[in-house]
Amino acid sequence: MSVRVALVGCGRWGEKLLRALSENARARVVAVADVDRGRLARARALAPRARLVRTVDEALAARVDAVLVATPAASHAELALRALEAGADVFVEKPLALSAAQADRCAARAAALGRIGMVGHLLRYHPSVVHLVALARERRLGDLVSFSAARLSTGGAGGGARSALWTLGPHDLSVLAALDPSPLVEARAHLSPCGEHVTLAARLESGLAAQIELCSSSPTKERRLRLAGSARVAVFDDVRAPDRLVLLDGRGAAAGAPAGERDALAPATHELEVPWREPLSLEIEHFLRCVEDRAPPLTPLDEGAAVVRVLERVEATIAPVEARAAAAG
Repeated sequence: MSVRVALVGCGRWGEKLLRALSENARARVVAVADVDRGRLARARALAPRARLVRTVDEALAARVDAVLVATPAASHAELALRALEAGADVFVEKPLALSAAQADRCAARAAALGRIGMVGHLLRYHPSVVHLVALARERRLGDLVSFSAARLSTGGAGGGARSALWTLGPHDLSVLAALDPSPLVEARAHLSPCGEHVTLAARLESGLAAQIELCSSSPTKERRLRLAGSARVAVFDDVRAPDRLVLLDGRGAAAGAPAGERDALAPATHELEVPWREPLSLEIEHFLRCVEDRAPPLTPLDEGAAVVRVLERVEATIAPVEARAAAAG
């Protein structure tokens, strides 16, 4: 029996979710809601039998089992709570909310109602990232020393460092939490002079140091992860080689040299090829299975709330810098 699904929000990313749902035999898309009639018209091609509506209440009236929320982030928490109260399981695109209080409320309400609640931390379902997390947990890299990531997008709407922090930051923060769940000891962010790049630096209780570079309006697209352990270093480049991890020996892994120089000191020992499947399809398949089996998801709302708490904490460290820059300008 198919899961009766409603999609709320059919913009650029919502349309991708709708395509993944339409390709999955476990899902029956019964409603698509969006305030934009043009988006609804495009949704018709992907979900010809779905009810096309303008509001979440109309979508919920279609007797749905689950609701996927892919609206602008400011409305995520409100719509998720509406769906939960109506008795539906929910999938919410990242970030779960724009405040820790809202995110915690969503997670708590899902638990109290016994509903499945999942946040769309897509990178956690990427086959190469799943393999990277397994390598770390099996201690095949040794003791974890440092984590670095670059997530730079081209042709975006911009919006400055705050936009990049909230739209791009959840990806790498969710992976960091999977690699090492120990609490943050410190976290801060630095702005580039142009105000478009933000670099997040953090240190975990375990001693793992993390650095994440984010930009929503970069001239080049970068999607890189680098995890250094005492024995080996693993490198993942999602743009150039999404289906493999490069393993380097550990020489220079904990040294203070820049990453590029350390890599030069640590020649690749070998590449691990990872069987490829589209992460979005895997994510949607996982959610539908959780709805059917009443099983907790890999990325529950609790994880979404934890990521929002980090984002809120880091944002507080860059706000004074932005204010001083505006005053100086």
